[in-house]
Amino acid sequence: MTDASIIVLDIDGGDMLLACLDSIASQTLPPREVIVFDNGSRTPAAERISFRHGLHVFRSETNLGFAGGNNEAYRHATGTYIALINNDVVLDRDWLATVAGALDANQKLAAVQTILRRDETTIDGAGIDISDGTFRQIRSWERGRLARSTWQDVDSTRGRDARAPRDAWGVSATAALYRREALGTTIFDETLFAYYEDVELCARLHESGWRTAVLPVIKATHLGSQSAPLLGPDALRLRTRNRYLVARRHRGVGRIGALLLEDVKLALRGRTSIRGMLQGLFTR
Repeated sequence: MTDASIIVLDIDGGDMLLACLDSIASQTLPPREVIVFDNGSRTPAAERISFRHGLHVFRSETNLGFAGGNNEAYRHATGTYIALINNDVVLDRDWLATVAGALDANQKLAAVQTILRRDETTIDGAGIDISDGTFRQIRSWERGRLARSTWQDVDSTRGRDARAPRDAWGVSATAALYRREALGTTIFDETLFAYYEDVELCARLHESGWRTAVLPVIKATHLGSQSAPLLGPDALRLRTRNRYLVARRHRGVGRIGALLLEDVKLALRGRTSIRGMLQGLFTR
């Protein structure tokens, strides 16, 4: 057992929540505890997972957002390490052993993730990149497809494979392990509600002298934004707004000009929110 609390935020997750919890229960290195936080589901999570023992289930009657929901769950967590796992993620059996081993080995690391697959041949995410002034997930290299065994035998202790993700600026909260000492009393900025709160967190961690790392191994599968439709039109507004808020709050993290150019391109495809842009640029 490792001294890690695993937090799973859920809103009407259905079968994907059960698959996520099954993968946690199958870990070769068991966690200290598993906390399921029901963030305003129509059918309470406790009713859907009542046959599973060893879970701590808490509930909010309303949607507190990804930021607020995880913060509330964190108040109940007791572990030295805190894992945030989306309810649409299925972990490989050695995921926790892999990420906990990385934090154990390097006391300067505040957060770590592995590479996420979307399916057996496609990368879903390998960390956060801000090199062009915008915020994006590192996905497949030139959108290429990787052979099934490409990453399985990469040993980070012997140097990075030539195809390993290089210089990922931050880690995604889709499936990551954090050091409680680095987080302090809260995890996310709740004014963001949802989207890019993990970018803002990484910015604060780096500004405080902590490091983050993406391990060059695939150890989890992410089905991808299965809860986003629950926010309706607000999802696009929040995605647009929060990019600017993060860039304004953290010097050198994102560039307003680059974000504006990105939104011009997105507007041509109807994938940005003018209201979100204005809120992000002018909200205090």
